[in-house]
Amino acid sequence: MNGLPSLPRQLVLGAGAYDSLVAAASEARLRLGMRLMDQGDVGYVDGAAGMDVLVLPEPPAIDWVLDEPGPAIVCWAEGDGVRAHHSTRLGEGLGERLGASVVPSRSVASDRVGAIIGADALQDTCVAVLGLGSGGSFIVRELARAGVGRFVLLDDDRLEVGNVSRHECGLNDVGRLKVNAMRDLVHRHNPGARVVTSTTRISGDTRSEVRDLLLGERAELVICATDTRESRLLINRLCLQGKHPMIIGGVYRRAYGGIVQRVIPGLTPCYQCFVQALPQEAADNEISSVRDASRTSYTDREVTPQPGLSSDIVPIALLMVKLALLELLDGRSDAFRTLSADLVAPIYQWINRRELAHASWDPMGVNVDSQSVLRWYGVLLERSTNCAHCSTGANPYVGAS
Repeated sequence: MNGLPSLPRQLVLGAGAYDSLVAAASEARLRLGMRLMDQGDVGYVDGAAGMDVLVLPEPPAIDWVLDEPGPAIVCWAEGDGVRAHHSTRLGEGLGERLGASVVPSRSVASDRVGAIIGADALQDTCVAVLGLGSGGSFIVRELARAGVGRFVLLDDDRLEVGNVSRHECGLNDVGRLKVNAMRDLVHRHNPGARVVTSTTRISGDTRSEVRDLLLGERAELVICATDTRESRLLINRLCLQGKHPMIIGGVYRRAYGGIVQRVIPGLTPCYQCFVQALPQEAADNEISSVRDASRTSYTDREVTPQPGLSSDIVPIALLMVKLALLELLDGRSDAFRTLSADLVAPIYQWINRRELAHASWDPMGVNVDSQSVLRWYGVLLERSTNCAHCSTGANPYVGAS
């Protein structure tokens, strides 16, 4: 059987393999390669040529016998799926039938959520996610699961061993560019999604490149998940210039809490307004890596990384996903109509633990009448009349290249 150590009990055909199988229904038989997984229990066929799987153009006759050596499995299209059998020796008929699954060109998960938000409601939407760390990677995964059809992913970093405890990618992706690892993760959940990647480092020198990327891909929404105030202010300015709605979020030191802001150009306060109005909150950022620490270190003392747990970051990222879906589904589906009446604040705050600025809060206990941890709070913030970026008297295009 072509040197295979064992015969699988389950056959899985990727989208490319299934397309080849369907094409074989009107053409000659095909020979495809197979990769064994789970100690030989599963055989995965991705459509590459090989000698392991024989694809018949039609169901075989009752007296069909194997007339060529080599294949471990014989299969053919049946309805919307596939039927597969182990092959036997040359000159003998079909062997034992085995389970068979097909990975479609579009995610099954997306088909299922279609019953909630409407079929194909998000298929043609485009979301740009800038920053693919712990929060950004979670957001990308959830939007892919929801059926978003187009992504622009931007990050200049590579996945390190220390990232894995909080990142959606694992040890098998260490060393890879985050944009490439996340592109593959998107396709594992939504094979039909179109993903454009960029390793551009966001800075004043590259603002034109980032702006052209967002405009060229017609991003309907920008998710800012970067970890520096400088990059957030730059992205804020680019979104105001391009009239891109933006959702920005971040966590406080050691992820004891976090904040999420929704910026609708011309309507809500922008990130610059937030920085001017609440400078202490804007400066309270998680220091999750040595690189972060070096950016915030002082000449007289060292600043050490103080990362938070993934479980403390997820609540902030999850609300960003909810707000993203509300924005994308506006005019496309009324599935979350009631939620849109609840999420009306421009800024939301979440506190995981009673620490630092919130150490004086009373324990949550069973009290629902006072501020406590593990709850979202909407924050009303007006647009700043002297904001350099979005005030009615300011010109957001000044300085644009």
